[in-house]
Amino acid sequence: MADGFAKFISLDMSLSDPGKGQTLQSFALKMVFISISLSILISLAVILLGSTLELLPVPLAEAVSYSIAMGWIVGGLVAGILCKVLAKAIRQLRESQAEFERLSRTDTLSGLANRRAFNQVFEDIQSNASLAIFDLDRFKSINDNFGHSAGDLVIKRVARAIEDVFGDFHCVARLGGEEFGVIVCGGDRKDRVALIEMARVRVACLSVNFEGNLLQTTVSVGIAEIEPSRSKHDTFALADKALYTAKAAGRNRLCHSDDAFARMERNETLSMALQVAS
Repeated sequence: MADGFAKFISLDMSLSDPGKGQTLQSFALKMVFISISLSILISLAVILLGSTLELLPVPLAEAVSYSIAMGWIVGGLVAGILCKVLAKAIRQLRESQAEFERLSRTDTLSGLANRRAFNQVFEDIQSNASLAIFDLDRFKSINDNFGHSAGDLVIKRVARAIEDVFGDFHCVARLGGEEFGVIVCGGDRKDRVALIEMARVRVACLSVNFEGNLLQTTVSVGIAEIEPSRSKHDTFALADKALYTAKAAGRNRLCHSDDAFARMERNETLSMALQVAS
């Protein structure tokens, strides 16, 4: 019973997750109940002391009645005002915390999810999805020839172009520098690859006007399938290797890790055949 009462009067709240704490309404009700109870108890203690010292101007029963009535009126009024102020402060704290959490998961330049948010989504996806790593081709030349402001503008426009293709259903993030990551979920593999190819083409067709100069760029893309039997580290490594294969093959193209391995196997087979022949 004591534990139940202690739990009832507990004023703990969870700002990060209201479901783990009390609602504002229950919190306010408890505040009012506790305030009134304390007000009445203090008043009764004073009345009993006054009765003992024969200082009460009215009979004891009448004084107790007045004390209880005033406790409800004054205590309830004060507690209500305090609860209203406190509730507003708590709402503002929750909103600030939610905004801080959103900003902590957002890349400030591109407006996309950042690497932290990307990794969280990546860890939760187990199958029926593809990981695509986009990397801008010859991006350094844009910074060298037109300055970092031009490079930042290109990154922003490329981010919008990629995001427009994939929408909110897929996770699109800036991993850092000129590298973007996309987790393409659902559908068949060929459909996911087609969507990634669409994003590549969209970037290739993009023209960015910077101080009268039309800047154009392309992206190389490495793709790997997300499978339960493969660790996330290995999946990312496969996509990264496929990306470098796309770069080596001439840039402005995509390469799937399965295709890269098939090519490697063919080259190894050819190499062995040449060795035998020689």
